[in-house]
Amino acid sequence: TMVNHIAHYFNDKSKLFLAQTNPAIDNLKRKVNAQNSTFSTISSQIHRSDFGMVCDLLIIDECSTVGNSDLLKVLEKVDFKLLVLVGDVYQIESIKFGNWFGIIPSFIPSESVFELTTPYRTSNKALVNFWSKVRNIDDDIAEVIVKNGYSSVLSEALFESHGDDEIILCLNYDGLYGINNVNRFLQSGNKRAATTWRGSIYKVGDPVLFYESERFHPVIYNNLKGQIVGIELDPNWIRFDVELDRAVSKFDVDGQDLEWVEGSTVRFKVYDRNASDDDDDSLNITVPFQVAYAVSIHKAQGLEYDSVKIVITDANEEDITHNIFYTAITRARDRLQIFWTPETQQKVLQNLRHNANSKDIALLKSRRGLVSVNG
Repeated sequence: TMVNHIAHYFNDKSKLFLAQTNPAIDNLKRKVNAQNSTFSTISSQIHRSDFGMVCDLLIIDECSTVGNSDLLKVLEKVDFKLLVLVGDVYQIESIKFGNWFGIIPSFIPSESVFELTTPYRTSNKALVNFWSKVRNIDDDIAEVIVKNGYSSVLSEALFESHGDDEIILCLNYDGLYGINNVNRFLQSGNKRAATTWRGSIYKVGDPVLFYESERFHPVIYNNLKGQIVGIELDPNWIRFDVELDRAVSKFDVDGQDLEWVEGSTVRFKVYDRNASDDDDDSLNITVPFQVAYAVSIHKAQGLEYDSVKIVITDANEEDITHNIFYTAITRARDRLQIFWTPETQQKVLQNLRHNANSKDIALLKSRRGLVSVNG
């Protein structure tokens, strides 16, 4: 990738790689093998006790997810010679206020901006072409959808599995086709024995997504995918064996509140509130993941699946912005289906717009005295 190419070009220089999420950092570690490279989440970097870290290159990945205030804190805490900002302005913006990445090209020379047009997430040419059509909001998006069979009406086909690495993306949690209902329905189709713990049901074979948890950090992190492969229930605790979507060894879990089973499978217990003997039991009494046959489009940002199904109903069609739609369709590596009515499809495609940042650019120019490259 280009980031790895840059890292190798400056192989002898000290490099700090930052990203908002642990999945993004894990992805960087897999792709970048240059020497003198350090990796950290933005949150960890901001909260470091030592002030004024020095490096030759500061590389920030997935910039569209980084809020304005976090970026300022990073720039204050890191002393660098060269800044490399990497991201996609068409992805969902930071949950915190943060549109700086979409604005910044207006204030830096054009020779400092490079746009890569070849995706590496998939080798599926039809998908790559569709992503490009949506990215540019071309006039023939509907024709491409028909040609490739991406559109389906809401029916029982939504619940037909097309492999283990599959996800259903929804915008809302409630409603007939909301995340909660879809998860319950698909889990009911899992014929393994059900185990109930504090009102929630878990089954061997359930896909899961982990929450942010200090208990298992850094082995398990926010949005790490996994699958339950074993459950044991005791009156005072429930024990899970989970196969993680990352390489892990016995050495990785040393000193952790985890037990390595085999391969990428780890074991841990969650205790009943009355049975925990930990002084701070808020971590070990909490199940650290959600059952994830379906998740929100926002939650899926940064994740990839072989098969992706997107549910858009007339109840939320007006909430589907260009960034949300583009983020959803680019989670697929091989297979994509969008479940909606013809009327909803028409409305969503008609409402696709690129974010206009002209007001924010004008505000920065007037308040900060900045001069845009266009004058």
